[in-house]
Amino acid sequence: MKHQYKRWALSSLLILPTFAHATVESSDIRIDNLDVISQNGILLAAANEDVMGQSGGETPSLLPEDEQMDAKSLFGLEGGYFHPFIGITEEYTDNLYNINTDQTNNFLTRITPGIWLSVPSAKEPPLNLDPSNTAAGGLQLALPSTEGFDRFNAYLLGMLDVKFYSEDSDLNDTDALVEGLFQYNLRGGLSLRLVDRFYHAQDQFDAGSATAVNNMRRYDSNLALLAADWDFSEKFRAKVEYSNFWLSYEETIDEFLNRMDNGISLYAIYKYSIKTALFLEYRYIDISYDTRTILDSKDNYIFGGITWDSTEKTSLTFKTGYQDKQYTEDSLSESDRNGLAVEMAVDYQYSPKTALTLALSHKIEETDSSVALNKKVLGGTLYYYQDFTDRIKGVCVFTYANEDYDQIAGAPDRRDNRFFVKPSLQYTLKDWLMVELAYSYDTRNSTQDLFDYDTNTVYLSLNAAL
Repeated sequence: MKHQYKRWALSSLLILPTFAHATVESSDIRIDNLDVISQNGILLAAANEDVMGQSGGETPSLLPEDEQMDAKSLFGLEGGYFHPFIGITEEYTDNLYNINTDQTNNFLTRITPGIWLSVPSAKEPPLNLDPSNTAAGGLQLALPSTEGFDRFNAYLLGMLDVKFYSEDSDLNDTDALVEGLFQYNLRGGLSLRLVDRFYHAQDQFDAGSATAVNNMRRYDSNLALLAADWDFSEKFRAKVEYSNFWLSYEETIDEFLNRMDNGISLYAIYKYSIKTALFLEYRYIDISYDTRTILDSKDNYIFGGITWDSTEKTSLTFKTGYQDKQYTEDSLSESDRNGLAVEMAVDYQYSPKTALTLALSHKIEETDSSVALNKKVLGGTLYYYQDFTDRIKGVCVFTYANEDYDQIAGAPDRRDNRFFVKPSLQYTLKDWLMVELAYSYDTRNSTQDLFDYDTNTVYLSLNAAL
């Protein structure tokens, strides 16, 4: 049951953009609806048993701001090579632009068609990526090793998110996601994996955006990962991973955010027992900006951690260590930053009908503001899943993010506290069809009143998958 729950958690966190990131999954049907809760930052992920909804998540993302689509949530669990899906969502919000004055109501219609393919045939996507635009290297939480593959595995997903706004038709646009995975397991315990994810989307509306209200702040991003994992003895494993994250905004006024991150991670893993492994990790990330080169930096991380599958109901991954950020510009040498770095993910299945997922992260991230060098981010998401009947399921996601900005000289201090809660009910009409009703409350309290807001949103979605 624990592994079944993990699937939920991994498949509802990134779907239709409403806030930032989120994820979920199930055992009956899976058609999660792209609900996103994170535009540049922290929403850890959550999970949903019925992948037919737009709430949920397992993989942590952690900032309620990055708008990203997760493909894991709109798929049926029938085995096969081809899995088409489509979701239709109506959303009403009382504060479209997330501001604290002159708030604007809006009805948003989203149509989300897509297809995923897998060789060999599969019941669910083998990948759950949740990138973050402000995280160094593009990920707030490291992508876990993939288990249970045949010798050869390939996966490809294509998805669109078409949006129609009642407030202003000029806001209408289409997000697009393409991601893929290729993995080959050799004899002798060596596994090679290549992952790539391209995303064409926009940040959430925000008074802090460069052009404030009505700013679309559209961008393209691409995250590529190449890993070699060698299980060379009964007690020891080694892993090396290279990553490349590329971010490019469309408008000239947002070009100061454009950058490329190149990173490498080295792991030494000791298998203490069948259920427990201890590891050491060193990570290096070279961050290079296109125009605002004064922000170029080298990030070094040293982690110690544990993975623990204590029972069929509980699993834990925890690592903590030290982060050191050094700017390459001599004039910013006094602005070098270092401190505690933490990543944690816990899955707990209380009963066959009740499950919890908790994810936490604490790191120094890249800026999303023109008057800040970086920001220290503490974020967490708690996901609660409840199976009421065979056809009715409930999901509730709680997310908290604290962002402490390192402002440039002369700029006023800025610290943001953000809370997001989203309860939802999902009803399975057919094995291939699900309807969901959800509500979310999103609020941010900042030391600068400009960034305060309270936003209420109601969702009604219909999702189908084959």
